[in-house]
Amino acid sequence: MTSNNSFITKLRKRSLIAQISHEEELEQLLQKGNQNEKGERYSVYCGFDPTAASLHVGNLAALMMLRRAQDAGLQPIVLFGGATGLIGDPTGRTEMRPMNTKEQIASYIENFKLLVNRYFRFDVPNPPIFVNNIDWIGKMSWIDFTRDVGSHFTVARLLSAEVNKTRFNEGGLTFMELGYQLLQSFDFLHLYKNYNCVMQFGGDDQWSNILSGADLIRRVNSGKAFAVTTPLLVGSDGKKFGKTAGNAVWLDPNLVSPYDFYQFFRNVHDADVLKMFQVFTLLNTNEIEDIFSNPNINQVKEKMAFEITKIVHGEEEAMKALEASKILFSGQTGDLSHAPCIFLTKVELETGIDILSLIMKCGFSQSRGEARKLVQGNGLNFNGEKLIDFNYKISEKDFNTEQNAIILRKGKKDYHLVKMK
Repeated sequence: MTSNNSFITKLRKRSLIAQISHEEELEQLLQKGNQNEKGERYSVYCGFDPTAASLHVGNLAALMMLRRAQDAGLQPIVLFGGATGLIGDPTGRTEMRPMNTKEQIASYIENFKLLVNRYFRFDVPNPPIFVNNIDWIGKMSWIDFTRDVGSHFTVARLLSAEVNKTRFNEGGLTFMELGYQLLQSFDFLHLYKNYNCVMQFGGDDQWSNILSGADLIRRVNSGKAFAVTTPLLVGSDGKKFGKTAGNAVWLDPNLVSPYDFYQFFRNVHDADVLKMFQVFTLLNTNEIEDIFSNPNINQVKEKMAFEITKIVHGEEEAMKALEASKILFSGQTGDLSHAPCIFLTKVELETGIDILSLIMKCGFSQSRGEARKLVQGNGLNFNGEKLIDFNYKISEKDFNTEQNAIILRKGKKDYHLVKMK
């Protein structure tokens, strides 16, 4: 019987569960405690392939799941895909992923290590464990792998998996990609044997990969292991969450500033605010309900954006982002040093720079034609006033504001400061 206060029940209350394999059996296992009969703590893992230099918001959802497992007394394992990253997961792909070099992947993992520490506690009996699957997969020969792992999978089974279907139906699934599911399954088996890992988390598009790992453990070791997936993170507009202007919302502050990160969440659709609290914050359901008792949705969104920015960038940076946002939106004076900003030199001013070039320099538009449409459509605010002259030349007097900077605003929400060196 499921406890009203069990780990799985708490995840369900936050709408964080899509599918679970052998749920009743998992509940019975956890009700006996977070350790087996030998006194070994149960662990749960999630893998992160280094396909880019930084983790992103989608990865944050998985990291928060691992943190919830830690708070429930389980041992969180963060797996870096030094081996699987060399192949690339074919899930949902219509073409093969670009292949990065071993050196690129190693450098990406080093940055991942710096980013993930923030999300866990280290002053507890179950601190996080960080592993890299190149350490065990890299040592195996192809013959050993096919005998020890490949013998448990049929080709028909692999081709029936959702993760392989898209690529297969397009006629481009490679032998290399077909083996990805076997590698991920072997990861689960290795962690089960060496770290008492009984659960793997992942997005619901990973269901067949994770389930194959749990099944491999049962076949090879007669062990109990469980697949737990979360709903895919999709906004109310039906689009995959965490993408903006074609780019991921990165967790690395060198790629997305704390201010821009805060603004991304501050500007989500009203219908998605509750989901953001549930997925990305550690506030309990009662605390979230109290916040939503406030009828002012903008204040609720500010709180949500602040809490998530605090987790990712720390409370000090979250406060700076909140303050800069309030100042820009209210037009008041204050510290805007942490708002997005670019610099112009006196040489650039003397040479002559027009408003269209400045708009592009700020990233508001990708071309002069697009920038001209922005100005002509009354979409640009220049130091608090509408600017409709697309031939306007920037001069030193434009910097004579309370902020000692030009304040550009695109629409209602996108701000940028322009300062002079």
